[in-house]
Amino acid sequence: MQQLKILIVDDEPPARKKLRTFLKNRPEVSAVLEAGDGIAAVASIEQDKPDLIFLDIQMPGMTGLEVIEAVGSEAMPAVVFVTAYDQYAIEAFDVQAVDYLLKPYDAARFEMSFRRAVERLASRRESIAAILQAFDHLQQHGKNLERILVNSGQRYFFIKTAEIAYISAEEKYVQLHTVDKKYLIRETMTRLEQRLDPAQFVRIHRSFFVNLDSIREMQPWSHGDYILILKNGEKLTVSRRYRERLWGSVSGSKRF
Repeated sequence: MQQLKILIVDDEPPARKKLRTFLKNRPEVSAVLEAGDGIAAVASIEQDKPDLIFLDIQMPGMTGLEVIEAVGSEAMPAVVFVTAYDQYAIEAFDVQAVDYLLKPYDAARFEMSFRRAVERLASRRESIAAILQAFDHLQQHGKNLERILVNSGQRYFFIKTAEIAYISAEEKYVQLHTVDKKYLIRETMTRLEQRLDPAQFVRIHRSFFVNLDSIREMQPWSHGDYILILKNGEKLTVSRRYRERLWGSVSGSKRF
């Protein structure tokens, strides 16, 4: 019998206690962990490697969907959403491979959800793909990204996108460059481009996004490329492929 390490994520202690009670003395469960907010959940997922998460969607500071995005698809365990959303809102997520516990729920509904989740652990990739589909759906209908979760050592905190001077690609990661620090996160340039405010950030190279507010001047270089000089003195290359996009972003802008 597979032994499962389970993480309960909810900002309400009574809600966590209820789930812990339902999970008590189950032969499939080897450990039950708890997190009271999204940032603690991200840390626990990365450090404790749970097999299954009961994840509240609505939490202050960082939602359940933001937890999934911060951890990344490759590292996400199986997930059961615990939510107070009504049934119609749940169906709007269009996630058929992930189960839900709709608050308030009883022991019978929990049992059904738990069994489904255990069975789906064998098809983990499908569950993760469905979760990400839900997150992308919400993001497409939501506002632009205003902050990004980063970590430094054992600390997890948010960086406002307005504080980022530019973003560079680093193989499977991206690096966020602020005035005085750099933060490496597991994300792709393509996904960031879909979520960053196009009025604030523009792609100037396949490896760079720049915050328009951080630009001091532009200078012609060679073969149609330009050099972008930032207010902190750093220099970035503007490739010919993205030059017109940059000119289009700054034309009529009060930044220059």
